[in-house]
Amino acid sequence: MSLLELYDVCLLNADDLLNEARLLLSHGHVARAFALAYTGWEEVGKAQLVGDYANDMVSEEEFEAAFRDHNLKSAYNWRQFVLNTKDIGASTIQYDRARAKEAFEKRQAAFYVGKDAHLKPLKPDAGVTKEESEKVIRALASELKQIREADAFTERIGSASFLK
Repeated sequence: MSLLELYDVCLLNADDLLNEARLLLSHGHVARAFALAYTGWEEVGKAQLVGDYANDMVSEEEFEAAFRDHNLKSAYNWRQFVLNTKDIGASTIQYDRARAKEAFEKRQAAFYVGKDAHLKPLKPDAGVTKEESEKVIRALASELKQIREADAFTERIGSASFLK
Protein backbone atom coordinates (compact mmCIF):
# COMPACT_ATOMS: atom_id res chain seq x y z
CA MET A 1 0.00 0.00 0.00
CA SER A 2 2.90 2.44 0.58
CA LEU A 3 3.88 2.47 -3.13
CA LEU A 4 0.33 3.45 -4.07
CA GLU A 5 0.40 6.25 -1.50
CA LEU A 6 3.79 7.39 -2.80
CA TYR A 7 2.43 7.39 -6.37
CA ASP A 8 -0.61 9.44 -5.34
CA VAL A 9 1.42 11.99 -3.36
CA CYS A 10 3.77 12.52 -6.32
CA LEU A 11 0.79 13.28 -8.55
CA LEU A 12 -0.76 15.57 -5.93
CA ASN A 13 2.53 17.46 -5.68
CA ALA A 14 2.53 17.82 -9.47
CA ASP A 15 -0.99 19.27 -9.18
CA ASP A 16 0.25 21.80 -6.62
CA LEU A 17 3.21 22.76 -8.81
CA LEU A 18 0.86 23.20 -11.77
CA ASN A 19 -1.46 25.46 -9.78
CA GLU A 20 1.45 27.52 -8.48
CA ALA A 21 2.90 27.82 -12.00
CA ARG A 22 -0.44 29.11 -13.26
CA LEU A 23 -0.56 31.63 -10.42
CA LEU A 24 2.95 32.86 -11.16
CA LEU A 25 2.21 33.17 -14.87
CA SER A 26 -0.97 35.13 -14.19
CA HIS A 27 1.17 37.65 -12.27
CA GLY A 28 3.79 37.96 -15.01
CA HIS A 29 6.46 35.70 -13.51
CA VAL A 30 7.12 33.83 -16.75
CA ALA A 31 10.45 32.18 -15.96
CA ARG A 32 9.46 30.94 -12.52
CA ALA A 33 6.15 29.67 -13.91
CA PHE A 34 8.08 27.67 -16.49
CA ALA A 35 10.46 26.32 -13.84
CA LEU A 36 7.65 25.19 -11.52
CA ALA A 37 5.63 23.63 -14.33
CA TYR A 38 8.70 21.78 -15.53
CA THR A 39 9.35 20.60 -11.96
CA GLY A 40 5.77 19.31 -11.95
CA TRP A 41 6.61 17.48 -15.18
CA GLU A 42 9.50 15.79 -13.37
CA GLU A 43 7.20 14.87 -10.49
CA VAL A 44 4.83 13.18 -12.94
CA GLY A 45 7.76 11.19 -14.34
CA LYS A 46 8.68 10.17 -10.80
CA ALA A 47 5.10 9.07 -10.14
CA GLN A 48 5.14 6.93 -13.28
CA LEU A 49 8.44 5.36 -12.22
CA VAL A 50 6.92 4.57 -8.81
CA GLY A 51 3.89 3.02 -10.51
CA ASP A 52 6.10 0.99 -12.82
CA TYR A 53 8.20 -0.18 -9.89
CA ALA A 54 5.01 -1.30 -8.16
CA ASN A 55 4.17 -3.26 -11.33
CA ASP A 56 7.66 -4.80 -11.63
CA MET A 57 8.35 -2.86 -14.82
CA VAL A 58 11.48 -1.00 -13.65
CA SER A 59 14.43 -1.97 -11.50
CA GLU A 60 14.99 -0.99 -7.90
CA GLU A 61 17.94 1.07 -9.13
CA GLU A 62 15.66 3.10 -11.46
CA PHE A 63 13.10 3.45 -8.67
CA GLU A 64 15.71 4.87 -6.28
CA ALA A 65 17.12 7.13 -9.00
CA ALA A 66 13.66 8.64 -9.46
CA PHE A 67 14.20 10.48 -6.19
CA ARG A 68 17.48 12.15 -7.15
CA ASP A 69 17.98 12.13 -10.93
CA HIS A 70 16.20 15.08 -12.56
CA ASN A 71 17.09 13.86 -16.03
CA LEU A 72 15.56 10.44 -15.46
CA LYS A 73 12.32 11.86 -14.04
CA SER A 74 11.85 14.16 -17.00
CA ALA A 75 12.95 11.63 -19.61
CA TYR A 76 10.50 9.08 -18.25
CA ASN A 77 7.59 11.16 -19.50
CA TRP A 78 8.86 10.55 -23.04
CA ARG A 79 9.16 6.80 -22.60
CA GLN A 80 8.58 4.17 -25.27
CA PHE A 81 7.74 0.55 -24.76
CA VAL A 82 9.90 -1.88 -26.69
CA LEU A 83 8.04 -5.16 -26.98
CA ASN A 84 10.04 -8.35 -27.40
CA THR A 85 7.53 -10.73 -29.01
CA LYS A 86 9.79 -13.74 -28.53
CA ASP A 87 10.24 -13.12 -24.80
CA ILE A 88 7.72 -10.75 -23.18
CA GLY A 89 9.87 -10.68 -20.05
CA ALA A 90 12.69 -9.17 -22.09
CA SER A 91 10.52 -6.23 -23.17
CA THR A 92 11.90 -2.88 -22.06
CA ILE A 93 11.05 0.75 -21.49
CA GLN A 94 13.31 3.30 -23.19
CA TYR A 95 13.41 6.99 -22.40
CA ASP A 96 15.02 9.96 -24.11
CA ARG A 97 17.62 11.45 -21.74
CA ALA A 98 18.95 13.89 -24.38
CA ARG A 99 15.56 15.54 -24.78
CA ALA A 100 15.18 15.73 -21.02
CA LYS A 101 18.63 17.28 -20.57
CA GLU A 102 17.79 20.17 -22.86
CA ALA A 103 14.53 20.85 -21.02
CA PHE A 104 16.23 20.60 -17.61
CA GLU A 105 18.87 23.13 -18.65
CA LYS A 106 16.10 25.56 -19.59
CA ARG A 107 14.49 24.97 -16.18
CA GLN A 108 17.77 25.70 -14.43
CA ALA A 109 18.23 28.88 -16.45
CA ALA A 110 14.72 29.94 -15.38
CA PHE A 111 15.78 29.74 -11.72
CA TYR A 112 19.35 31.03 -11.67
CA VAL A 113 21.41 33.90 -13.05
CA GLY A 114 23.91 32.68 -15.60
CA LYS A 115 26.75 34.36 -17.47
CA ASP A 116 27.97 34.50 -21.02
CA ALA A 117 31.58 34.25 -22.24
CA HIS A 118 32.09 37.97 -21.52
CA LEU A 119 30.73 37.68 -17.95
CA LYS A 120 27.54 39.46 -18.93
CA PRO A 121 24.74 38.31 -16.60
CA LEU A 122 21.97 36.20 -18.09
CA LYS A 123 18.82 36.90 -16.12
CA PRO A 124 16.38 34.03 -15.55
CA ASP A 125 13.46 35.88 -17.11
CA ALA A 126 15.41 36.53 -20.32
CA GLY A 127 15.54 32.89 -21.42
CA VAL A 128 11.87 31.91 -21.27
CA THR A 129 8.97 33.32 -23.25
CA LYS A 130 5.40 33.48 -22.07
CA GLU A 131 4.48 31.04 -24.85
CA GLU A 132 7.04 28.52 -23.58
CA SER A 133 5.65 28.78 -20.07
CA GLU A 134 2.11 28.37 -21.33
CA LYS A 135 3.17 25.36 -23.38
CA VAL A 136 4.77 23.49 -20.47
CA ILE A 137 1.81 24.35 -18.24
CA ARG A 138 -0.60 22.95 -20.85
CA ALA A 139 1.55 19.83 -21.29
CA LEU A 140 1.63 19.19 -17.54
CA ALA A 141 -2.12 19.70 -17.19
CA SER A 142 -2.80 17.38 -20.12
CA GLU A 143 -0.43 14.70 -18.81
CA LEU A 144 -2.03 14.75 -15.37
CA LYS A 145 -5.49 14.50 -16.89
CA GLN A 146 -4.51 11.57 -19.14
CA ILE A 147 -2.86 9.72 -16.26
CA ARG A 148 -5.84 10.11 -13.97
CA GLU A 149 -8.27 9.02 -16.69
CA ALA A 150 -6.18 5.97 -17.62
CA ASP A 151 -5.67 5.00 -13.98
CA ALA A 152 -9.39 5.28 -13.25
CA PHE A 153 -10.44 3.43 -16.40
CA THR A 154 -8.02 0.53 -16.04
CA GLU A 155 -7.77 0.49 -12.22
CA ARG A 156 -3.99 0.39 -12.59
CA ILE A 157 -1.14 2.82 -12.01
CA GLY A 158 1.94 3.81 -13.97
CA SER A 159 2.57 2.67 -17.50
CA ALA A 160 0.36 -0.38 -16.96
CA SER A 161 -2.70 1.87 -16.99
CA PHE A 162 -1.86 2.82 -20.59
CA LEU A 163 -1.15 -0.76 -21.70
CA LYS A 164 -4.40 -2.50 -20.75
